[in-house]
Order: sequence, then C-alpha cells, then structure tokens
Amino acid sequence: MSNEMPADKKRDDIEELGGDIRKSMEDGFPLLIFTRRLEQRFLSDTLNLRKARFLIMGIIAVFIYNLFLITDREMLPDVYLTAWKIRLGIVTPAMILFLIIMRWRVFARFLDFFIDFMIILTSGSIILMLELSHHPNVVHYHTGIILIIMFGNIIVRLRFWHAFWVSWLTFLLYVLTVSRITPMPPPVMINSSVVLFSAIIISLIANYQMENDLRWNYLRNLLKEIETLGLEKAKAELERLSSSDVLTGLANRRHFDALLDAEWRMGIRNGTLLSVLFLDVDDFKAYNDNYGHHAGDVCLQKIAAVIRKSVHRTHDLCARYGGEEFIVLFPDTSLENTIQVAEKIRKGIELENLPHSFSRAASHVTISIGVATMTPVRGVSQNLLIEMADHALYKAKELGRNQVQVFMPGENLS
Repeated sequence: MSNEMPADKKRDDIEELGGDIRKSMEDGFPLLIFTRRLEQRFLSDTLNLRKARFLIMGIIAVFIYNLFLITDREMLPDVYLTAWKIRLGIVTPAMILFLIIMRWRVFARFLDFFIDFMIILTSGSIILMLELSHHPNVVHYHTGIILIIMFGNIIVRLRFWHAFWVSWLTFLLYVLTVSRITPMPPPVMINSSVVLFSAIIISLIANYQMENDLRWNYLRNLLKEIETLGLEKAKAELERLSSSDVLTGLANRRHFDALLDAEWRMGIRNGTLLSVLFLDVDDFKAYNDNYGHHAGDVCLQKIAAVIRKSVHRTHDLCARYGGEEFIVLFPDTSLENTIQVAEKIRKGIELENLPHSFSRAASHVTISIGVATMTPVRGVSQNLLIEMADHALYKAKELGRNQVQVFMPGENLS
C-alpha cells in the first residue's frame, strides 16, 4: 500500500502552512527548529533525500573504516588481531545491518538515531582500541576519531542537534578514556583532547551553516510553491469564469462553441454521431416584463438546475446559449437517447410549476426543444447542426410550444 500523500491533500497542507512559513522567515530559527507542523513537514519532505545520502555515505563509511585494517597491523601491533575482530566482527556487521534496515519505511522515524548510533559505535571502537594497546604508536591513533566526527558532521550531515550531542558524547568518552592510555604522555593527552575539541567546534559550525542554508532554501521553495498554487487557482478561477455563465453556472456560449468544434473534429475522425438540444423558454419576454427581471433571473436559474440534473454524463455539455436559450451537446449519442433526455428536461420544467399567467402555452413556465443529430462530415461546418436544432425548435414553437420536435432528414432549413 502506498503511503504517498494525495496531491490535493498535499496542496491543501502546503497552503495551510503559509502562516508558519512566513513567521519562520520573519523571526528566523536560530535553534534550527521550525514550528511543530512545519518541522514535521520539513522532516517528511526531506526524508527520501536524507535516506539516499545516508545510504551512499554509509557505504563509503564502511569502506573507509575498514581501510584502516591496513594501519592496525603497523600502528597497533600488540592488539591488531583484537582490533580486526572489533572492526570485522562487531562494527562492520552492525553498520551493514543498519544500512539495510534504515531503507524500510517502518524504521524511517528512527533514521537519524541509526546514524547517531553508527557514529558513536565507530568512534567508540577507536577509543577502545586506544585503551587496549600499549604500543607507542597509539598516541597518533586518535586522529581516527577526528575523521569520524568530521565525516558525520560535514559529509553525512547529521541534523545539527544530533551532530551536537553525538560529537560531545564522543568527546566525553575520549576524555574519560585518554588518561588510561598508558603510552600517551600528559602533554600529548592534552594536545589530542584540544585537537578533537577544535575539530568538533569547527565541524559543528559548518554543520550548523549547512542546515541553516538547507532550511532557508526549503522555506523559500515552499513559499514559491504556495505562490504558484495561488496563481494556478486564480488562473483556474479566471478560466472557469471565462467559460461559465455567471447567472446560471452553466457553460457559456464561448465555451460551448469551442467544445462543439473539438467534438465535431473528433466525430469526423471516428465517424460517431453528434446530437444537440436547443431549448427556449416559452414567452419569456412576457414573463420578464410582468414579473420583473429578478424573477426572470430566478426562473432561468431554476431551468438551468433542471437541465443540469437531467444530463448525467460527464462529457455532455449544458450551456446557456444566450438570453432565455439553452443548448446541450451530446457526443456519440443516438437520436432516440437524445429525445429521451429532451422529454425529461421538458417534464422537469413543468414539475417546477413556476407560475406564468402570460404564457400562450400553459399557466406555468414551459420550454420548447429542438433536437438534431448527425454524423460530422469533413468540409461541412458544425454550425449546420445548430441550424438543424434551431429549425426543429422553431417548429416546436409553431406547433404550440411546450414540446420536443426533431429535425428530420430531408427537411428544408430555409
């Protein structure tokens, strides 16, 4: 099962974080911690990147750590076999095990702690070798700890507070152990401790700057994403408004014409039928004149709602064609099915029972509908289909209104 966040949910979450992002950018984050919600989002968004880096750096770390098997023989001749056992029998298997299990998503929240443990384990193994050996060369072996700290803080790039505690815990272990390293004179002990201390300070400063830069870039990118989403929403809203009729919410004539053109060309390619319903409110001028324009607007809205409710397929298009005229486009639909929908709309308007005392068709609002169906033909304008439906609508008006009429093959459009 995928744990990826749905795109819509992700967009909503990003927009909700806008306030947190701006606050963090205004106030700064000297402790390298965002607000709780933003911090969770930051860790989630950067998880895969950190996993990939930790895996690559972990493999390199295993190689470099075991490269010192060569120097163990020369630098720690009295305990080199023990050192090899520690490296190959304990530390290396543990490092490989952690590299394997940290790839599993169930352990994702422990990822940083796995890396912490690996740094402490490798540093601790060097400290243990220092304590076990009595050879004079051991005084130089503390450099391995410095390499590990620098590698973890700068190359692996532990999160700052993890790097901070791991570094100072390692330093504490070293300081507690260094007095028991018998071949190391006190001046050398002091010098090695100061060098390790300085390396930790330098690497932590570098680590802090890198994470600070990472977090700033993350916030800037999130803010750009929010601005992009805002622009996309505004663009979508403009497109919706430009393609919709403000009063009824149906598509407007411009959008209808564009879709008709596309469907006409598709019909030519596929040889499929294209059907149209042309609707007109009976005696609407008289309704407007006597009931007022507000009542007329409400009437048109109710008619639009009936049309929308009666047309179920997502690829059919309902539009307000102009004034009291409506039109519905049915791609790949037979004449019989189109007539059925037309009757459903006509009866639905009657059931609304909107009073119309000035109608010549009934005592309530009614509509007349013209139906036309044809297979698009190359070289013929799509306007022919509209003219056929308009001719059928005119016929419905002539025959008494409140009815559905069909343009029949062979009829004269003139």
